[in-house]
Amino acid sequence: MHNTGHRVILHFRCQNLADLDTFSKSDPYIVLYHKQPDGRLREVGRTEIVMNNLNPEFQKTLTVEYIFETKQIFQVKVIDYDEKTDKDNDQLGACEFDIAHLMSARNHTKSFDLNPRGKLHIVAAETNVNASDTVQLEFFGRNMKKMDTFGKSDCYLKIFRALPDGTKKMLHQTEVQKCTLEPNFVKLKPIRTIDIMGKDQSDISIYVECWDQDMISDDYMGCFQCSMLELLTNQASKKPFILRKPENLSEQFGEIYVKEASIRHFPSFLELLSAGLQVNMAVSIDFTGSNGDPRQPTSLHFMNPVQPNQYVQAITDVSRILLEYDTDKMVAAFGFGATLPDGKVSHFFHLNMTPNPYVPGVEGILAAYGTTMSTVRFSGPTNFAPTIRGATDGARGAANVYTILLIITDGEITDMDDTIDAIVRADDAPLSIVIVGVGNGSDFEAMNQLDGDNAALNSRGRVSRRDLVQFVAMRSIVSRVDGQLAAEVLREIPDQVEKWAALTGYGAVKK
Repeated sequence: MHNTGHRVILHFRCQNLADLDTFSKSDPYIVLYHKQPDGRLREVGRTEIVMNNLNPEFQKTLTVEYIFETKQIFQVKVIDYDEKTDKDNDQLGACEFDIAHLMSARNHTKSFDLNPRGKLHIVAAETNVNASDTVQLEFFGRNMKKMDTFGKSDCYLKIFRALPDGTKKMLHQTEVQKCTLEPNFVKLKPIRTIDIMGKDQSDISIYVECWDQDMISDDYMGCFQCSMLELLTNQASKKPFILRKPENLSEQFGEIYVKEASIRHFPSFLELLSAGLQVNMAVSIDFTGSNGDPRQPTSLHFMNPVQPNQYVQAITDVSRILLEYDTDKMVAAFGFGATLPDGKVSHFFHLNMTPNPYVPGVEGILAAYGTTMSTVRFSGPTNFAPTIRGATDGARGAANVYTILLIITDGEITDMDDTIDAIVRADDAPLSIVIVGVGNGSDFEAMNQLDGDNAALNSRGRVSRRDLVQFVAMRSIVSRVDGQLAAEVLREIPDQVEKWAALTGYGAVKK
């Protein structure tokens, strides 16, 4: 699944602007630009003019598309209107900002200094924040009609959305409750509010059928139609819905009671950031022998002063995005597949060879990487499971933090079963794993298996409840524009974070 970005509305307010008018105060307006990779400015839009005001609050908002996996720099110019063009009008102030800093700020609110003077306050608001709301329903039946000759009834419910043209859209079918006249229909799959509600909760849009399961053909036991508001009301009053057939309203087939009818809001990625969820980065580097002697130009770890090797490129490109969301810029850095100075082969060690694996930013990662190459001997095999288990434990131990683990490797995994097991067991951890394959010596077939886009991972019968791995081969994008690697490996992160929050209930609230 590819993330296509979020549409975000920006609200602007200025404070203490310069006064450039002789007989009154300045008449400011804002022009917002998106800075292109080549440095050119593309205008996004402009606010209204606020006359005679040095502390304007602009009513007109501007909308931008926020894309997590892409570096997005915007420039704001505050201009004093003098009935001239932008170029000829006086500029009151300007600033640039990375939208990642705004979206990761508490409540999406951040202040920026204007050059030469004044303050700019921006508040961002996500559009369509209720798109992931779900309705949780549970029913139970009483006084159900006996439909079977030698037993009772084997009831199940079908839940539909009643469309305005009279047709129905199937939303859910419950499990069959065998041989009972008092069935309990619990643990129904949550249904999206957009599928079950009309313009408001009073709209009649829910249609429920009851059926008795038989070997040859199932018997119809009637239906009822209601709104979401009626479900909530009947739950509170304990009033049942009566099962009847439309063609014979005098005959009753049972009573259906509402055990639960509630709307749960599952926060979006941007809401999670706004509420204080931190995004942290971890990295693990492959030091197996297949990389080649780092002293030789043919090695994938060779440090060419002119052209960074692919490990350095991957670290730099991905860090450039992720560290914008990390407040302290400290990165947990690891290595695997090396013989350490004590003579032991390790499949999970601290890159800086100290008890604390954290290093400061991309510079710290690269410094530890360079030092480690001169202190270890490349070994093998290529085992991922210890790194994933270690990162999972670290992620589980950090409150209000979501960790993104970058694994850079040149070869195929040799502990595939253990790696799948480690990933499946991490499905409820606040963790995503992005794997970058470097070099041309491997077909990386096993890596594609770990990327659960096509089929969920299965470990000894336990199926992963969400996809948390993304794999990209460096050779497939290395010749493309700057930032393309990060765009490829990070595009699924917002969706993975939202799936984790929904799975664990993190940040979910009942409406």
